[in-house]
Amino acid sequence: MQDGDLSRDQTLNLILSTISPLRVAAMEILIYHMETFDEADSNVTVQDLAGAAKVVEQGWRTLQNMVGEQLAPHDVQLPEELARQKDEVMASVDELHRMLSRCTITKEEVRGFRPADNMYDLCCVRVSRGVSKLCSKLGDFFLELTDKDRSNVDDHTSAIATEIGKIGRVINMVATNASIEAARVGDAGKGFSVIADEVKTLSSRVSSLSVSLSDNQVVG
Repeated sequence: MQDGDLSRDQTLNLILSTISPLRVAAMEILIYHMETFDEADSNVTVQDLAGAAKVVEQGWRTLQNMVGEQLAPHDVQLPEELARQKDEVMASVDELHRMLSRCTITKEEVRGFRPADNMYDLCCVRVSRGVSKLCSKLGDFFLELTDKDRSNVDDHTSAIATEIGKIGRVINMVATNASIEAARVGDAGKGFSVIADEVKTLSSRVSSLSVSLSDNQVVG
């Protein structure tokens, strides 16, 4: 399934599921650097580093394309503060991504690994913690969107129920006037009286529909 085929909720979930693994990947890269620097026994293997690099690549692409390609088609715009936070995290992930792109990772070894000046700040603080905070804020924002949509649907349903109720009252008033007029003209108005009865029945059904819509809104 292509991104364009996803619903808005699926798109939002995809964004979170793609960027949240950056937290662990950044820490694996940091541990690999520390163990290499200290020549200690390796807890992060070359395969682990390759996997972390792949996660960084995917997360980097998601952050780059989030606004224009994933959120915009669903008419979702990030609040200013959240957009700023996303840009800060994206800049840090971009730095990590460029660092990894300059090295070669094979099944047996890593060549050309040149760490940043302050790997702890980059991997732990700016990427891992930054992504954690961003995911939390994005999750809250996505929940707000869902709640807002539900509220809009309820408001729309309430408006429909109100309008239907108004129509029912107008129909009933017309039917009542028609019945009075039919009674006034006597036998000549019998056919008119039958129509008036049918209109009253329609009015009753319309009013019942209005009440049903209102009740369903309360239950929902």
